[in-house]
Amino acid sequence: MKTVLKDKVVLITGASKGIGFATAELFLKHGAKIAFCDLLKGEILKAKKRLEKFGEVVAEQADVRKENDIKKFLKGVISQFHRIDKLVNNAGILPGRASFNEHTSLQINNTIDTNLKGTLFMTKAVLGPMLKAKEGIIINISSEAGINGYSEMAIYCATKFGIRGFSEALEEELSDKGIKVYAVCPGAVKTGINSGFTGEEPVGMAPEKVAKLIVGIASTTPADEKCFRI
Repeated sequence: MKTVLKDKVVLITGASKGIGFATAELFLKHGAKIAFCDLLKGEILKAKKRLEKFGEVVAEQADVRKENDIKKFLKGVISQFHRIDKLVNNAGILPGRASFNEHTSLQINNTIDTNLKGTLFMTKAVLGPMLKAKEGIIINISSEAGINGYSEMAIYCATKFGIRGFSEALEEELSDKGIKVYAVCPGAVKTGINSGFTGEEPVGMAPEKVAKLIVGIASTTPADEKCFRI
């Protein structure tokens, strides 16, 4: 399948499963090359093995909360592919259902560090190669919870609102430098993060539906829309 994505290098965080995995698979089917990182080595290896059936994949263990991990990961990606054309900041966690007052400091820090700071750290690291190339697309995964606040999701909402605001601000900052920035704001998605929050079987749209939107954004140049709801 030859498309505008053929041989493009796409970096995706948190791609061992869920939205990230579905997105990596679809990019590969469109001829792109994939680099992804995640936390658990066993899950990374299983995902890489499945994805390699569709194309070229670099996969490493890296914690987006740690800048040194990110730098090491990117060094390997650049060594292999020599550039990064697209970035999808997908890595994220959702604390279990609880009122804000019930959440521990550890839960607050982990959620902010993973969802928001992880997005900022990875974007900052990738911007160097993109600015040098004078082109690139950055797609940040926010949420419907980054548009509307929901009870018992205060910390998660704070991070997802932050991602959306960051995306809008960075788009303004980079508008004349050849780099486009978008936020994707899906509703409930049928993934493990969903079931971990509800304590029940996951409900919502299939991750493949979100992946199709992400790949579509990366394949074209949407005019004015910067936040895509689905």
